[in-house]
Amino acid sequence: MLRSRTYDIRRRGWATGRRLVMVCCVALVAPPGCQSPSEGMRLERLVPAARTFERDIPVPVGFRFVESASEDFSAGGSRLYLRHLYQGKANKYNVRNFYREQMPLAQWTLVSDGNVKGEYQMRWEKGHEVCRLVIRDGKGVAGDVAEVQVIISQEARTTRPPARRNIS
Repeated sequence: MLRSRTYDIRRRGWATGRRLVMVCCVALVAPPGCQSPSEGMRLERLVPAARTFERDIPVPVGFRFVESASEDFSAGGSRLYLRHLYQGKANKYNVRNFYREQMPLAQWTLVSDGNVKGEYQMRWEKGHEVCRLVIRDGKGVAGDVAEVQVIISQEARTTRPPARRNIS
């Protein structure tokens, strides 16, 4: 009787140990309950392309310029307006991190950075220029892609406050 009882205890102990090992394995393999904005995608560091259309606007390697959805205008050696669209196979969250890292290296200063319903919007300033970046999901030639809309415009700034108006 004692022998069979000892055997039952050992057998139950072994079964409990196996269950514990299984739970640990599942916990290591299963995704965490609270994921980053890059759900289901690997976080990876994007690198800048060696040659870009505008020298001070970094673009991740592998992103293509969408000419049919882009425009720019310069006069007198000065960039007056630019609206470029780039598409590439990357996670939007990785693209956002790329611009957070690369734009300061091109002398841009971050003014604002936000996320509205999965569309990342960033505003950068340099001199009298303002650069607005919009990073969103898109459809490309090869399926789902990340789209980066770059909009640069001139913005006049004054050092004094606007004059008061007399309203009668």
